[in-house]
Amino acid sequence: MKLTVNGPINEYYVQTLCLLFFPGSKFSKSDNAENEPQANVTVYTVNGGATAKVDLTAAGKSVIKEYTEPENGKWDERTLCRVACGKAFFAAGKALLGITPQWGILTGVRPAKLALRGLKSGETKTDVKNRLTKEYLLSPKKASLVTDIAYVENKIISRLGKNTCSVYISIPFCPSRCNYCSFVSFTSAKLLSLIDDYLIRLCEDIKSIFYKIHSLGLTVSTVYIGGGTPTTLSEDQLRILLSVISSCVDVSSLEEFTLEAGRPDTITEGKLAVIKEYGVNRTSINPQTLNNAVLEAIGRRHTAEEFFAAYETAQKSGIEHINTDLIAGLPYEGFTSFSETVDKIVTLKPDNITVHTLCIKSAAEFANNKSEICNPYSDTTKSVDYSRLVCKNYGYIPYYIYRQKNTVDNLENVGYALPGTEGKYNIYMMEEVHSIFSVGAGAVTKLVAGEGENIERIFDYKYPYEYLSDKEGEKWKNKLDTIDAFYKQYFL
Repeated sequence: MKLTVNGPINEYYVQTLCLLFFPGSKFSKSDNAENEPQANVTVYTVNGGATAKVDLTAAGKSVIKEYTEPENGKWDERTLCRVACGKAFFAAGKALLGITPQWGILTGVRPAKLALRGLKSGETKTDVKNRLTKEYLLSPKKASLVTDIAYVENKIISRLGKNTCSVYISIPFCPSRCNYCSFVSFTSAKLLSLIDDYLIRLCEDIKSIFYKIHSLGLTVSTVYIGGGTPTTLSEDQLRILLSVISSCVDVSSLEEFTLEAGRPDTITEGKLAVIKEYGVNRTSINPQTLNNAVLEAIGRRHTAEEFFAAYETAQKSGIEHINTDLIAGLPYEGFTSFSETVDKIVTLKPDNITVHTLCIKSAAEFANNKSEICNPYSDTTKSVDYSRLVCKNYGYIPYYIYRQKNTVDNLENVGYALPGTEGKYNIYMMEEVHSIFSVGAGAVTKLVAGEGENIERIFDYKYPYEYLSDKEGEKWKNKLDTIDAFYKQYFL
């Protein structure tokens, strides 16, 4: 897509608007992109307000729309420009293509932030819903969803103690790679052979990060072991990892201790017994779909029958909370198949059901067919709506949400929970209410001060072999220095 941007507006933001109407697009300023859709965007300020003009061309048709957002006393110039640009682009895209994005002009990963901010400032749920539909053009359905989620989050966050944090531990290995996956995870025999050495280094860094946390006077609220697939580890490897964690923190004092199992083909009774022994109280058993033909097509090396067996094993293990992940919008799966999966999952009554919408990132196998898969005319919206209705009918409430670029139908990922079983780490991480100290390859530490106004991210090495190659731990030392400097600046 050829994109031209003029004026005081961030080009990346304009690209996110383009993706609402032209999913999967890559952007260019080259004249060689003449046969591609084109967007010419101009933004300027006048009399304290902001005006945007959008000229949109696709398939031989053009539309020009202009919108002025007047100065209102509550938004700075940057926000006025973004809103004006968003509303002009929304009008142009809707007129040209006949598409009305349900999320309006609200882009970004964390759609609940605006609603949460409103509730914290004293707005009612009705006030928040009305503001989101008026100012950001959300559909009433999405405004209601995100406000309901923010309401649940606000109650949980308000109970969070001061000087708290969470810890994320990365196990970036999987037995095989799913075609939709974009996580940094490693599946070849050569890379899987690194696990023992990786675990030795990881355990040393776990001890170091907990020592740093304690020295800062912080209390750990949640620990989350993710991946990859942590149950790629053997029973003995899991025992080594979990024994180190339990030596660093009293796991009985944690609000929540999560270890993702994820892949049914990695789950055994013995592994779950070790996990339960060391105090893990939350895990995931993820089918994604219960259609065996679709599972094979997307590269999942298990069947629906194996999922049910793994789920039963997890239930019998005594681990308190179980989540199941589903993905709407998978290739080769329409509404009928997805709805049958939802119907079967809710009858199991897992504590949490997370409904993802397929997101195609450049690192995924499906990326080669991104434009075809991210089809704005698919029936994925119907599937997502159905999951919400069925979850509601079975007593689940939506409790956290995030969105990503290049998601089918520009939809969202939502966690549903039986009341009182909400995953705290998911909320704390998404709403950036306290620091998340992360350890391992591909992990990102996020330092948070105030009400999230000050955030600093520290990226660990992306790949396990890089992580292991730093024999002197120079990157780790720099990380600890950055943590010290951040806490000295904002907390001391």
